[in-house]
Amino acid sequence: MFKQLLLLTASTLVGTVLVAPAPAPDANSAFAASRGGRGFPLAGLGIAAISPMIPFINCPLNDATLSLPADQTTIAVTPGAKPVAVALGVGTQNYTCTAAGNYTSAGAVATLFDLSCLVNDPLGHFATIQEDLFKLPAPARNAIVALASKTPLNIGAHYFVTNPVTGTGISPKFAQAANGGALFTVLGKKGGIKAPTGNGANVDWLQLAALQGFGSWAQTVFRVDTKLGQPPASCTSAQVNTTITVPYAAKYWFFP
Repeated sequence: MFKQLLLLTASTLVGTVLVAPAPAPDANSAFAASRGGRGFPLAGLGIAAISPMIPFINCPLNDATLSLPADQTTIAVTPGAKPVAVALGVGTQNYTCTAAGNYTSAGAVATLFDLSCLVNDPLGHFATIQEDLFKLPAPARNAIVALASKTPLNIGAHYFVTNPVTGTGISPKFAQAANGGALFTVLGKKGGIKAPTGNGANVDWLQLAALQGFGSWAQTVFRVDTKLGQPPASCTSAQVNTTITVPYAAKYWFFP
């Protein structure tokens, strides 16, 4: 994934593409095998030597299947449903300290990166990408995310807005980067389970349902494979009404 981010970032930002004969695929690369999609002619750029035609975005998702824990029925995919997008969200979960001495959710902010060309990666990088990202030192992680945000891998943004139906409270919104965010979805929580991994450090897995009239991108969104994002267990009286941000990553699956 990080070769993907770096290569595409380099080609996009530099604006000059060097095309070289295709070397033998790198067995350690998640992108050694080309899949159908919109490719970019890339070569070398001092980062890695892999095939000059590499699909980075908009790969077909006909064979993509979201697997959920079998020991629960709280969140579930409609049988036969196929996703319209799969993304890695990277950003922060935000919390406000209450007078009761705990933190309450103040929403989240994240950039969404296209994972469609990684979903069926035979080397298993898709499964661990959120874990791998947080193995990097924060400065390196932030630099990669900032650079990748300037490339076509950035397919949208996730943030919270005032509930457009009730006019009160906040609701999660996902807006496509294309066309100024004309396609978007505002949702409410349908169900959730504790993250199966992370010993309580990872935010819950969620199933979100679009509010009526606000689902032009997707009708259902799942947040799964979460990494970090949970607040401290308590806060002090000196912190009341202050807001903190907690870095996190998660995969988001969008269904029509």
